[in-house]
Amino acid sequence: MIVLVSPASSYRTSVYIAAAERQSIPLIFVTDGEPDLVRSDISGLKVDLSDSATASKEIAERLNGSSVDAVIGTDDKVVEIANRISGALNLPHNPISAVRATRSKELARQALQHSELNTPKFVVVDVGNCTERELEMLQFPCVAKPTSLSASRGVIRADNFEELKEALRRIKEILEKEYGIGQTFKALIEDYIPGTEHALEGYLSRRKLETICLFDKPDPLEGPFFEETYYVTPSRLSASVQEEIESVIYKACGILGLAVGPIHAEVRVDGEQIWILEIAARTIGGDCARLFELATDIGLEEYILCKAAGKQTSSIEMKQAAGVLMIPVPSNGIVRRIEGVTNAQAVEQILDVRLNIREGQMLTMWPEGDMYPGFLFARGESPEQVEIALRTAHSHLKIVTMPIIPAQVAPDLQNSD
Repeated sequence: MIVLVSPASSYRTSVYIAAAERQSIPLIFVTDGEPDLVRSDISGLKVDLSDSATASKEIAERLNGSSVDAVIGTDDKVVEIANRISGALNLPHNPISAVRATRSKELARQALQHSELNTPKFVVVDVGNCTERELEMLQFPCVAKPTSLSASRGVIRADNFEELKEALRRIKEILEKEYGIGQTFKALIEDYIPGTEHALEGYLSRRKLETICLFDKPDPLEGPFFEETYYVTPSRLSASVQEEIESVIYKACGILGLAVGPIHAEVRVDGEQIWILEIAARTIGGDCARLFELATDIGLEEYILCKAAGKQTSSIEMKQAAGVLMIPVPSNGIVRRIEGVTNAQAVEQILDVRLNIREGQMLTMWPEGDMYPGFLFARGESPEQVEIALRTAHSHLKIVTMPIIPAQVAPDLQNSD
């Protein structure tokens, strides 16, 4: 039996539940919402997940006596809870310090900075109160980013001091909007690393890393903002470079203390050098996980559940190339209409055009934004063919927006006698 810990707001819940059903793996679903709203035939627990120590203790006590094979956290915010529960139930788990390092860019950089691995030089500053002296050691170009947010929110490249000051101002506004005014917020400022970017999906077990999938990101992510777009697999890197990426990521996991469960890692390849950017103790986010199924005919969540439950899994075989485009936000504004969908769907190798927006919805560009308008999926005989199909389909799409006009408040009218 697998315990699935998932926030009520998570979009991953239904995917995991469907995967468990296909593999006949029993689930206990733990959430801070209403578990009975998911499916009546799945055991559910409603628990306040706001405090990881308290929540994990309560869940472990309520699970006492149940035959549990593994505990999986679907999202970053519940990965620590899942590991605490696993520890309480004497199941394989990662140390809490390792999990926290994967959720904090500051802690991860600190853990890796003195290792043999390539990691950017960095400083951590108070975004609202940093001094010129703190910034004197920096080299340009550099990249400023919040220490906690994901999906490239608030990640900004700066080529000089003026651009860096503006980047920190914007990061401060993003964090205040997210967490409230009056708090102290940190930003990590690190060297900009050139090169191509790649993402690895893997599973840690028995002191080894199994690579599930390696993605190329064919668009150059050079800034000033880093909204992600294309993911394509299999990778077009040479076999030797792919092996080196796997080796570097495995070493980084060991340094962080990660030993079991799914990971999602981001690296940059600059010539012969592999640079670690981030490692998360969870699967890839969004609809991108669907790529794994398109390329291998088994869903990523299915595969993770089978590994966690100890079910025999066949070796992974990339049967076709697959790719996704996270449709970029064209401009800030309110959606009026979306044109060219039929033409995009008609492009050969395009499997699906999935739109998440509707008329009247507000769109925000990166670095402040955090929602993609939708996704394009393609499958073909080669990654080159898949990339061409995605770019062609995207060329047909046009998201028409209306500018946001701030409301003007009329001055108070004074009555005169």
